[in-house]
Amino acid sequence: MATNPTGGTRYYVQWAGRERVVEIRQGAAGLEVLVDGEPHPADVTTVEGSDLLNLLVDRQSWTYAARFEDGAAMLSFHDREVRVPIEDERGRLARLATGGSGAAGSGDAEIKSVMPGIVKSLLVAVGDAVQAGQPLLILEAMKMENEIRAPRAGAVGSLHVTAGQAVEKGARLVSLRVE
Repeated sequence: MATNPTGGTRYYVQWAGRERVVEIRQGAAGLEVLVDGEPHPADVTTVEGSDLLNLLVDRQSWTYAARFEDGAAMLSFHDREVRVPIEDERGRLARLATGGSGAAGSGDAEIKSVMPGIVKSLLVAVGDAVQAGQPLLILEAMKMENEIRAPRAGAVGSLHVTAGQAVEKGARLVSLRVE
């Protein structure tokens, strides 16, 4: 999760045919959700004895089950399941820095570092086939280990770094080619 200057967490959510910026932060009165900058008092609790969640926003309540797959929240209500694409701020920056246009993408890809850090380990070798979302390397930044993942399926064309190497923001890490 990425934090923003307001002290909360920012997400980019596709809902009702448009992208919305959703920020979640802890306010004096409890949890606050901002949707496109507009505040909404909110609370999320678990339903005792189940895997269900109860969301209260603006005095309206929804009970649902949630799971995450392929960059989307799958929300299961009593009568339907809804797929909601969600991207956190860090994931969005990584996608934009690597030239990704969305979940699938097409064409060759240059994966670049979105922050300075040290390459802890390489998880692939030149020529390896990779799937979209597969971890390629571990980058340590600000004492946190971050998995750098493939933005799309392809093959590793070249590795521009080695384990233990320090990298700057924007440094080329891995080149993928579509097969």
